[in-house]
Amino acid sequence: MTDLTFTIEPDELLGLNALATMDKKEREGDKEPDAAAAGRTLFRAALAQKLAEAGLPWAPSAEAVRQRAAGAAAPAGAARSPLARKKLRTGVAYVLGVAALVVLWGGYSRGWRWTGFQDNSQLWDWLQLVLLPVVAGTVPLWVQYRRYIGRTRTIIYGAVLAAWTGFVIAGYLIPLRWTGFQGQTLWDWFELVLLPIAVACTVALASQHIHPVNVLGMLRPHHKVISAALASGWIVTVIGGYGLRWGWTGYSGNTLWDWLQLLLLPLVFPTILLPALLRWVTGNAAWRAQQPAEPAISEPATERAELPAESVPA
Repeated sequence: MTDLTFTIEPDELLGLNALATMDKKEREGDKEPDAAAAGRTLFRAALAQKLAEAGLPWAPSAEAVRQRAAGAAAPAGAARSPLARKKLRTGVAYVLGVAALVVLWGGYSRGWRWTGFQDNSQLWDWLQLVLLPVVAGTVPLWVQYRRYIGRTRTIIYGAVLAAWTGFVIAGYLIPLRWTGFQGQTLWDWFELVLLPIAVACTVALASQHIHPVNVLGMLRPHHKVISAALASGWIVTVIGGYGLRWGWTGYSGNTLWDWLQLLLLPLVFPTILLPALLRWVTGNAAWRAQQPAEPAISEPATERAELPAESVPA
């Protein structure tokens, strides 16, 4: 680590001491002086912000700096600056949003047949369209950055999930015909949600470098209780669907082949078959890459005893 020494003004020192005092509880046990820690934190944050504004990663290499300098020297019309790229992305998002609204308006209000929206006018149709990309794009991020999600936001997510559950129940009981929920059995819901959930979980585990087989050992007690309750509930529905002819399950008439089609791709393949296949194809390269490198073994030098010149026989 390289030491960098610079002088600060008295008013700057007062500011650092004020920040250190406000952050004292979070810095308990730190051997470094509070003012120095606050100064280092501010310096690091400001440096990261300036690097981001310059389009450089944290701790940029000399090659990255040269490439960025060459890009900055390009003509102004090249639109390579971070601000220009942000404006471009914002403009494209606005254009796509307006286009989507126009197409929705034309499809449902003006009867544009080429959109096909009038034939898919229920919420269930839209769930079949967007659920997979939405879940696959959001759940892995939520898992990867869960430590940054506060309690308030977690409570909001729980409230939204509870509200959605109540809305689905209302769609069946009232009924809300525009939802398209009536007539959809438990089997249909499995077909709707199993693949998005499996894809999201697989991507999340891969991003955390967690093998699916090791997930059970990482579950907390309440996770195990919830999983056991869900498994028990599913077994009850299987018994009721086939033995008691519960029509709302949609199980009656579905054979073992149908269950394999339902479960094999979303659950069995990504969690069990795919990891085993990858280990076999790559020769377990992922495991070998995580092992510490073995130290090189050098051959011991051969010791030679040198006799005094006078003791060497003629």
